Amino acid sequence: MVRDKVYREVKQHIEKARREGVIKLDLSNMGLTEVPEVIASLTKLQQLDLSGNELTELPEVIASLTQLQSLNLSGNKLTELPEAIASLAGLQRLNLHDNQLSQLPEAITFLTGLQQLNLSYNALSQLPEAIANLTQLQSLNLSDNQLTELPEEIASLTGLQQLYLSGNQLTQLPEAITSLIGLQLLDLSYNELAQLPEMIASLTQLQSLDLNTNKLKTLPKAIANLSNLRFLYLAKNQLAVIPEVISNLVLLEKLVVSDNPLIDFPNFLDKLSKLTELFIGYIPLNNVPYCIRQLKKLDTLWAGGCNLKTLPDWLGEFSSLNSLYLQKNYLSDLPTSLSQLPLKEKLDLSDNPLNPDLAAAYKPIRFS
Repeated sequence: MVRDKVYREVKQHIEKARREGVIKLDLSNMGLTEVPEVIASLTKLQQLDLSGNELTELPEVIASLTQLQSLNLSGNKLTELPEAIASLAGLQRLNLHDNQLSQLPEAITFLTGLQQLNLSYNALSQLPEAIANLTQLQSLNLSDNQLTELPEEIASLTGLQQLYLSGNQLTQLPEAITSLIGLQLLDLSYNELAQLPEMIASLTQLQSLDLNTNKLKTLPKAIANLSNLRFLYLAKNQLAVIPEVISNLVLLEKLVVSDNPLIDFPNFLDKLSKLTELFIGYIPLNNVPYCIRQLKKLDTLWAGGCNLKTLPDWLGEFSSLNSLYLQKNYLSDLPTSLSQLPLKEKLDLSDNPLNPDLAAAYKPIRFS
């Protein structure tokens, strides 16, 4: 049988690894439904990749791999982990992405040396208080679960630099998040947040804040305190106004405000001189805002679906512009200055009523 042949090959692979004293073993994408217990013989193993299999459980003998530093179990069918995994005291990286975990296995909370924990694409509805034990965590990925709240104990994870919470059902953030003062990346996209608390001001080391696809109607003035912010994502919210305090974020390199019901376009963007990427799509602007003219470092401008009928001549002044998205507007003509743009990566003029001669002229550089 094919299955028996695969397991014979795996056991031979493990035996060879034992003889050679390897520290890294890749058993990914082999269709395994169980891990051969002979794996316990690999006492020097530091990295084990079992991703992309069909594992529903791990053997207790996993406890023998006491030198293990990295364990990849992503893309399996695990509903729980054995208590024996708590014996892997040296484990620093644990990847459980895309399994069937409905609760955080208690054994994980004993892995106090963990630095990276990926639990994305599971079915977690809550986190245990014992998560506070993982004080060495630098990166925690909880994206695409069913979390409705975060425990106050998350305050103990003071070493966190990256926290991914995208695709959950969060309606608010706990006060405990103010303790995560070393956080550099916070992904809260695709949740149910109606407001961002003023206490966000405590996260002064943040470089990337993703709030795409929530229910935000306003932004707190305290966002101005995030002076190290380089990437800010605000698309698909209910923002009528972008507060002028955003102009204090002078290190911003990427700003995404697409698909918001803005009453007025923020005319202070010219103060964000380091901006290289600006996304303003699906806002009924009618004209390209003049304040954009001062953003001399722009590499990407995304202005699709903005009800644009004409483009300004000054658009040709962007000597660094490599990607320009103008799809789904009402452009029938283009300024001659457009031909001066470098546009090395993309020019998207699709779904515009362009005059046929113009469309043909730009077709060679339209990589859409």
